[in-house]
Amino acid sequence: MSLAVVRVLGWLVIAHGLSHAVLPLRGSLAPAMMIDDWIPVGLYAVGMIGFVAAGLGILGLRPLDRAISPLLVLASGLSLVALVRFADPTLWFGAVCDVALLFTGLWRAYGGWPPHPAHGRLWHAAGVAGGFALLVYVALTTVVFPMNRTWGSTRSELAMALPGDPPTRQPALELQHAVTIDAAPADVWKWLVQLGQDRAGFYSYDWLERSIGADIHNVLEVREEWQRRNVGDIVPATQRHYLGGVLGDQPGWTVTLVERERALVLEHWGAFVLLPTQDGSTRFIIRSVISNPRIPVWASALNFLTFELPHFIMERRMMLTIKALAEEHGAARAGLVQ
Repeated sequence: MSLAVVRVLGWLVIAHGLSHAVLPLRGSLAPAMMIDDWIPVGLYAVGMIGFVAAGLGILGLRPLDRAISPLLVLASGLSLVALVRFADPTLWFGAVCDVALLFTGLWRAYGGWPPHPAHGRLWHAAGVAGGFALLVYVALTTVVFPMNRTWGSTRSELAMALPGDPPTRQPALELQHAVTIDAAPADVWKWLVQLGQDRAGFYSYDWLERSIGADIHNVLEVREEWQRRNVGDIVPATQRHYLGGVLGDQPGWTVTLVERERALVLEHWGAFVLLPTQDGSTRFIIRSVISNPRIPVWASALNFLTFELPHFIMERRMMLTIKALAEEHGAARAGLVQ
């Protein structure tokens, strides 16, 4: 193998590893399956992480360059098992790649891999830092996704119908987050209805949102003029003409359903649902459709890398902030009544 061929192969192996995101995003890893059986999760996770690690090793990242063949054999073998188990005939090309990489790993186990030339200290340090950063991020996203996908939700909540569900609901293509709030739905609704860049922000890490140019500032108080939302309203995601209008004149979500003190549904985000409990608390649930059964492999990899983990981090913070504000507001009001 020439060094140029090796480098191209390294990037292709990394891309093949990232393509395994198509399994959860086409519905092969349903939320209920992830609760009951971690074997499918392990198959896809080892395949994704193993190929990325092998690709980085092929590109010369030490010490991964000493374990390229074992990584390729392990990742290819488990990836093939996963594809057979999930029985998606449209992924036949992925199976072909697995077989080719399996034999490549076995072949080069005897012949060895061409050494990479030494680089300057600065370039070497940058390459090592970038390579391991990518591996850690991919590993974290891959391992955490099965847990954060259903964060806080119970088995019965995952199965129940909620406002905003499509007529032909497919739970395998959803993610759902939930939290218990020690306050009545009416107290939670006051904060929920204020979502939007033009109102109270998103109760998340607004400094992080501003770091990418979004003019978002959280407002941690209830304002009467923000207490109404109607079907057809736009909930702005950011200011008008954001990024020069590349994302449209006004990026945001259209309100498709409003049930006061019970549900707010935003198109292309999901259903924000408040369910009262017997003890007077509220179950705050957000259910979103994250994909479709025919999502392209490249789109699934891009979605998985750029959206899933950041979305969970931001949405979790939003839910916990609303929880804290509603509980504080409810306790203060109860104290006034007493």
